[in-house]
Amino acid sequence: MKNSSLYISTAALLIVLLTHVRAAAHDTLSLAQCRQMAIEHNLTLRSAERTIDKQKAERWALRTLYLPKISGRAVLAHMATNLKKDIYMPTAKFNPATNQMEPNLLLDPSGNPIVAAGTPLFELYGYMPMEIEAKKAYMAGVNLEQPLFTGGKIRAANAMANIGVELAEQNASLQRQNAIAEADEAYWTYVSVREKVKLAQTAVALLDTITTQMRNAVETGLKHRSELLKIQVQRNEAELNQQKAQNGLALARMALARAIGLPLNSPIETADSLIGSAPLPPQSEADISQRPEYRLLSGQVQLEEQQIKLQQADFMPLVGISAGYSFLGGVKLTGMELKTNGLAILGSVSIPIFHWGEGQQKMKAANISKEIKEMELERYSQLMQLEMEQARLNLNDARTRINLSEQALAMAEEHLRLSRNAYELGGETITNLLLAQTQWQQASAELIEAKADYMLKQTLYLKAAGLPLEQ
Repeated sequence: MKNSSLYISTAALLIVLLTHVRAAAHDTLSLAQCRQMAIEHNLTLRSAERTIDKQKAERWALRTLYLPKISGRAVLAHMATNLKKDIYMPTAKFNPATNQMEPNLLLDPSGNPIVAAGTPLFELYGYMPMEIEAKKAYMAGVNLEQPLFTGGKIRAANAMANIGVELAEQNASLQRQNAIAEADEAYWTYVSVREKVKLAQTAVALLDTITTQMRNAVETGLKHRSELLKIQVQRNEAELNQQKAQNGLALARMALARAIGLPLNSPIETADSLIGSAPLPPQSEADISQRPEYRLLSGQVQLEEQQIKLQQADFMPLVGISAGYSFLGGVKLTGMELKTNGLAILGSVSIPIFHWGEGQQKMKAANISKEIKEMELERYSQLMQLEMEQARLNLNDARTRINLSEQALAMAEEHLRLSRNAYELGGETITNLLLAQTQWQQASAELIEAKADYMLKQTLYLKAAGLPLEQ
């Protein structure tokens, strides 16, 4: 009868405690909600997402290199003083025999030109005073430039821009996974500590019941007072463990609040409880090439390939064309205003001829850089393969730990039940009963930790195996 009353009082106390805990909660969050909040508030992830926008803007800017560039220019000039110059110009005369203008040279009696200091002398010189006035001079025009061939430089630059966008997206994916893993760790830590608090409360309640029964037995002379003192010592220790668990719960709640972007003092309650082991994801689906880390390294190799093409383009011919239309006015030449406008079309070709082996050495350096990136990809691929296998083994170990902990708890519960029954019948000491209860509490705590550890190990395995974290 005493044994039955003990079970009834314990169950009633647990119901009251659970009701109190749920009533005190303000925000009830599921794992999926915590993950989403962590994703939305993670500053590293937000920075990575802004980097994607930056890379897309740079890619768009490089695509414009295929298109002609149109620019306008305008120049205004003001000369406070006119430019004056007296010019003496040689004259020419018309030769009817050749029907051409010929220089009016000074000839000697034999008909040969007279030369002074190596320069032939003219018989007549024309005098022309020149004055340039540019007080309100202006020049304006529009110019169009179009590259025709750049040795593949524009194409390589655009390919690098596309790779840059992909790398930024993979980095954001990596930061998203990191945010989810951090949220999962904080979430399951909080859930496990919360379960430990409940366990500590249950242990204190059980000891309270035993203490009450023992006090009654001591008062009636059925038990010695020393046994009551043993229970009270155990009860004080249980109350201290309960206080430690509650402090740990407060810290775990703050850690979860920080991970999901809430103020540290926010009241939080989780919707999930620790469940049994989930099925192991099929190994055939695991593929490290789907990991963002692998794709980032692979993208670095692709960037180096385009860098080689970019170096090649520096030593290829460049062909381009430009066209411009300009206006000139406001300039007076010896009193006559000069105004002109017109269209000009220019073509240009630049061909590298000799640069003392510069191109060869740059190509050599670019190829070596690519080889280095390929070796890094191979090395980290092996490390990621090992990481995935380690994560798989850890997950299997965590599942085995749950199974063993469940068996240990079942044995501890049976031991506690038998010890309590024997104590009620006078065939068990209070020391053995308290030891059985301690073993039951330890087994319960171990199962809680095992389940929380399994949930976290599952997240780490999915991340290491290149499998989606979000279903």
